[in-house]
Amino acid sequence: MDNKVVARVSWIPTEQGGKKRFPLINYSTAAHFHYDVADRDWSVVLNIISNYDNYETLCNIEFLFPEKAPGNLLFVGSKFELYEHRKVADGEIIEIEKEEVMR
Repeated sequence: MDNKVVARVSWIPTEQGGKKRFPLINYSTAAHFHYDVADRDWSVVLNIISNYDNYETLCNIEFLFPEKAPGNLLFVGSKFELYEHRKVADGEIIEIEKEEVMR
């Protein structure tokens, strides 16, 4: 069984220093998880499910290199920030969907 991790991302508006364009399909960037006791940043990939007019996105989130990242950061309620050269969004994991793998 694999898990799909669903997150809600709230983008910082462009006029407040956020991105000029918001991702439509997928997006890879650095993320800082509030509960990471080692206080590190991780490369993540967002696969966009839907975008809303209020600077909010619903997406699946996963680590770019899951074999090197701590899985204990991915739980419902886990909060994170997305960065490029600066902070561009806040996010929170809202659901974990169990997915069966066909073999």
